[in-house]
Amino acid sequence: MFEGIYFQFPKLGFLLFFFLACEALCPLRRNALYFPRTPMFGDVGVKSPLWLWIAKWAMITFLIVALMSPVRDRDIPRHGNGWDILLILDPSVIQPQTLTQITSLIDQRPNERLAFWIPDTAIVPLTYDHEALKSIVMQSEPREATQKVDRRISRFFATSEKEKRLAVILSNNPKSLVYALPVGVQTFIAAPRNEPDWSIKLRGEYPPFGVQPSRRSFDFYYVYPLFLGFLAMLAYLYGRNQKGIQ
Repeated sequence: MFEGIYFQFPKLGFLLFFFLACEALCPLRRNALYFPRTPMFGDVGVKSPLWLWIAKWAMITFLIVALMSPVRDRDIPRHGNGWDILLILDPSVIQPQTLTQITSLIDQRPNERLAFWIPDTAIVPLTYDHEALKSIVMQSEPREATQKVDRRISRFFATSEKEKRLAVILSNNPKSLVYALPVGVQTFIAAPRNEPDWSIKLRGEYPPFGVQPSRRSFDFYYVYPLFLGFLAMLAYLYGRNQKGIQ
């Protein structure tokens, strides 16, 4: 639960020792102007209960912890303006080697959005969740395709920049799979049976976008000890205002 949490200003923890020293060396003095020997009259009040002492130190401790600003690091990935790639796979060419090449291609493009489409079988929109995409790819099974590739694939690129749209068609017989292609979408067609190194060729023609370092951010947790310290302060003030409590 508290894994990875640290303090931005840990040196402010010395304030706790400051309060401890004041508690021990600077006792509260009462005004003895009218009654200089109050012990002769016996106890003038009720001894403070234990819960009031706990409330006081809980208030001090939580407020100091809030000042120390507990935080946790969080890395926010930066996704650049890389290619938006639609992988179109002819189900008749699905083989373990082809699927392995596709997952390798996904690993080579960590900063680009990828979509996956097997006609009549699987549809995955553009995503940065490459691990989920690879899982879907590896579950693909061979079958005969009845649906053809046409201009409707432009729907995959509804949120893409015009110059960053790329459709990768993998089919041993693309003429029977492709009916029409939309305008404004660049196309790379390869036959896995005749071009076993198609992924290398794709990388040469359409280089992957360079991976940018993630942006560092913080999750701040000072509000929790601040809230607890405020509740402890209310309890302490309530106890101090009770009649007879010293």
